[in-house]
Amino acid sequence: MAGTSISWCSSKQASVSLSTAESELIALSEGAKESEWLWYLLREMGFPEENPVQVWCDSKSAISTVKNPGNHKTTKHVQVRYLFTRDLVEEGRLDIHYCPTDDMAADILTKVLPPTQFTKLRELIGVKDLKTTTGGT
Repeated sequence: MAGTSISWCSSKQASVSLSTAESELIALSEGAKESEWLWYLLREMGFPEENPVQVWCDSKSAISTVKNPGNHKTTKHVQVRYLFTRDLVEEGRLDIHYCPTDDMAADILTKVLPPTQFTKLRELIGVKDLKTTTGGT
C-alpha cells in the first residue's frame, strides 16, 4: 500500500516441509490470508481496492506452482489449504512477482545480514541513518 509494506510476520512453521518451494507455498498462503483480511478491512472503512495485492517471492518454483494450476508431481502432497493462493491469483485479487533473494526487503526484519546488505535493504525500505542525515555522532 502506498509503495511500501504494511504488514509482516515471522514465525516458525507448524509443519514439516520437504522442500524450499513447499515452505514458500506455505508462506505465500499465510501472506494471502493476511492480504484478504486487510482487503476486507479497507473495504469496510470505505476504501474499495480495485487493484490486486502485489506479493513478492524469491522462489521461482513456488511462483510456478501457484501460477500454473496443472498437476505438479512435486507438490501433490501439499495440503489444499496451502494452495489458497492459487485461487486468489486466478480471481485477479493477488499478483505474485519474482524478487531476487538479495533484494528481498523482508530479510532486514528476519535475518542477520552483513553490513552492506543491511544498508542496501534499509535504504530500499526508506529508513534513514540518523548519523548520516543529521551529522550526528
